[in-house]
Amino acid sequence: MNCEEVKISLHDFVDEQLDGFMRRSVEFHLRTCDTCFNEFKKIRMFFDMLKDLPYAIEPPEEIVNTFSTQLLSRSLKDEPPESANRAGDAKKIKRERSKQEKQLERARGALRKSFVSKSMIISRNIPSLPSLSFNWNKFLIPLLPLVLIAVGYFIYDYQKYNSPWKVLTLMGSVTINGHRDNAGQLMQGQSLLTEIFSKAGLRVPKVGFIEVTENSLIVLAKAKDGDNRIILRHGSINVTNTSNMPYFSIEVKNYIVIDRGGEFRVSIDDQDNAKIFVKYGFTEIGKKDEIIYLDEGYNCEIRSGFKIGTPYREDASFELKEEIANFDYNNGGENSINKIMELAEAEDILTLLALIPNSSQLRRQLLFQAIANKFPPPESVTRMGILKADPQMLYLWWQEIEWQL
Repeated sequence: MNCEEVKISLHDFVDEQLDGFMRRSVEFHLRTCDTCFNEFKKIRMFFDMLKDLPYAIEPPEEIVNTFSTQLLSRSLKDEPPESANRAGDAKKIKRERSKQEKQLERARGALRKSFVSKSMIISRNIPSLPSLSFNWNKFLIPLLPLVLIAVGYFIYDYQKYNSPWKVLTLMGSVTINGHRDNAGQLMQGQSLLTEIFSKAGLRVPKVGFIEVTENSLIVLAKAKDGDNRIILRHGSINVTNTSNMPYFSIEVKNYIVIDRGGEFRVSIDDQDNAKIFVKYGFTEIGKKDEIIYLDEGYNCEIRSGFKIGTPYREDASFELKEEIANFDYNNGGENSINKIMELAEAEDILTLLALIPNSSQLRRQLLFQAIANKFPPPESVTRMGILKADPQMLYLWWQEIEWQL
């Protein structure tokens, strides 16, 4: 699904009105598109606010009494007496009218004390032009809930900013935004630098802990609950989070590493090549339509001038790692794919799955069969969809395999 199709379905998705396939399609897109995911959060918050609004607003008792009095007076005026010859009934009607008129006069008395009512009385003797006034009450009252929601959302969104982050010096001394600081705070937009004999720790509110190792430079790009982001310029960081939905990401070499829970390491070496290793949980690495899912125990490399590398297990054989590098960076082509299929073990199936988008139609068929022999695809994943390298089906199959490994 593209962004427009997802936006059309978001309201039904939040309201739990989609069928199983559509729901999974939207979930897949939300995992891979930050723009649509932010729109989903706004709609979900809007629905939550609507639930808290009262179903009805009770008018003041004085207005109800006055309105009832006027209706009764009008009904008595319009209702003819049952018999014009019955003097008793006529007297009762006259007394009732007198009673209602007194109540109306008392109700009007408070109104006459206001400046507006006085100006109305004065203007009675002035010939009036045809009224062109606009009833602002009818226009503004229906908008009042929306205004309250907008104001509430602004306050709610403002309160989500969590800068500054606490900086802990683990070894030596660190530099924050160009100044030495051994126990400081990192504000949004500032940088943190460690040197050869220094390490630092960052406590990310509602996310977890980041260890900034030696000779590393990071920038706090955004500090906000639901959208925390740092930029790794060089060096390495170790991320440990304590949240099921950490909403934390790292910019590295024009790619985004999205934390989906667990522990992982991101590093950039002296040749400006990046490497991501997941110790626990999983992460996503992406740029536009180019997305890699990295399971625990897997590595992924990003080298200058190349696409995202093929994920491989940390414990994979040396021969398999060499052939993957040959395919990714030395134009190994179909011969490398054949060798990778021969060298791969059952634990390396996610590597084979990641090769499908970068393979020819013939090799896709061979890869599909090799994977399906060990891990049959779920019902929602078709052979034709995999041969077309459909991103959603590849992700659903990745999920099916990941939880079994």
